[in-house]
Amino acid sequence: MQPDPLARHSWVWLAEGWAGRLRGRPTAETIALAERWRGLDRPFIVASPGAHDGEDDLRLGLALPDKRRIGLHLPQSAVERSAPPPSLREVVAHAPAAWRPRLREVKAMAHAVGLSIAVYGSLAWEYRCGTAYVRADSDVDLLFDGQATPPLEPVLALVQALSADASAPWLDGELILPGGAAVAWREFARRPEELLIKGAGGPALCARASIEALFARAAA
Repeated sequence: MQPDPLARHSWVWLAEGWAGRLRGRPTAETIALAERWRGLDRPFIVASPGAHDGEDDLRLGLALPDKRRIGLHLPQSAVERSAPPPSLREVVAHAPAAWRPRLREVKAMAHAVGLSIAVYGSLAWEYRCGTAYVRADSDVDLLFDGQATPPLEPVLALVQALSADASAPWLDGELILPGGAAVAWREFARRPEELLIKGAGGPALCARASIEALFARAAA
């Protein structure tokens, strides 16, 4: 399955004249910040859709190095180009040296169960933009892709093992489920009766049994 180029956590670069296509009423300061960022040929990240968004609606986020956050609401036609979130293999060399052995170990563990790993959050912003985002206490947000339908049991064992390990850096993130929705993998590892999933229709509660059934149906 080919990933949706405008799925959550993907990166997009805005086309010239994007501000004339804005939906909603962002402040003049927000528009100016976003235009300066675009002028540096830096990307924005695709965020979760709004509750009433249609297929053409696109929600974008910008995390600035000084911790300011802005959001934009645009049509998809405002995008000039896009890229998927970077893989862990791509970014590990850009992580603090003390983190690299553990990140390489995680990459090997995921590979062993058939999961590819992408990265989002501060480490991905630093990799994409060449600007300092990562601090000593930063998390590493890992995006495990379960859409290749590996067996559920080793995937569950992997996220349970990572959740039990409190070593630095702190690992967090999401598991993409068969079908494209996502769940926080630390929450998934605890196996509660209901979990919050994030999909095209926005966040929603879903029974754990239904999520586990996605893997069974995809593997059938």
